[in-house]
Amino acid sequence: MKYDLTKKITKGARRTLDAFFNSMLELLSNKSFEEITVNELCQQSNYPRATFYNYFDDKYDLLNYCWYSLAQQIHLEEYRDLDSEESLYIFFDRMYDLIAAHQDTIQHILKFNSGENLLLSYFRIYMNTQMQEIFHQCSCRERYKIPYEIIAEHYCNTILLILEWSFLKKNGCSKVQAHEYLKYLLKSL
Repeated sequence: MKYDLTKKITKGARRTLDAFFNSMLELLSNKSFEEITVNELCQQSNYPRATFYNYFDDKYDLLNYCWYSLAQQIHLEEYRDLDSEESLYIFFDRMYDLIAAHQDTIQHILKFNSGENLLLSYFRIYMNTQMQEIFHQCSCRERYKIPYEIIAEHYCNTILLILEWSFLKKNGCSKVQAHEYLKYLLKSL
C-alpha cells in the first residue's frame, strides 16, 4: 500500500480511505471481485484515478486495505500480548460479532463471490498471515511440539470453518455453541 498506515491518518486521508473501502463493499454486493475495475471504484467513490493510485497500487492492494480495516475493527493488534488460547477465543468472539452485525451485507457480497474465488482466497490468506504474526510474537509458542506456523494455520482454519458453519451454511449456530465446537476441535492442542 502506498499510504503509510503506521503514521497518524489525516482527516482527508481517512475520508478518502473510507470512500474507497465503502465503494469496494458496495461493488462487491453487486458483482464478483474479478469483475470490479479501478474505474468503477473511482466512480463509486467520486475520486479520480490519480487519487486511487496515490493510495493503492491496484484493486488487490485496496482489498488488502479492506482486510486491514476489518482487522482494526476487531482490534487484532491486541492479541499479540495475550496467551494464545485466550487470544483465540477473543479473536473468535470479535469475528463472530462482526459477522453477526453485518450479516446482510456479507450475504449480498457472497451472492456474487462464493466458492473458491479470489475474494475468499485473499481473505483466508490475510487471516492466516495475521494468525502467523500473532503466534510468531507469542511467548507461548515454545510449548508446542510442532512448528508454530502449523498451529497458527490450524487455528485460523478452524476459526474460519466454524464461522462458515455458523453463518454461511445457515446452521443458526449460537456463539455459545460455536465456542463449544471450537473447544472440541482444538482440545488436543
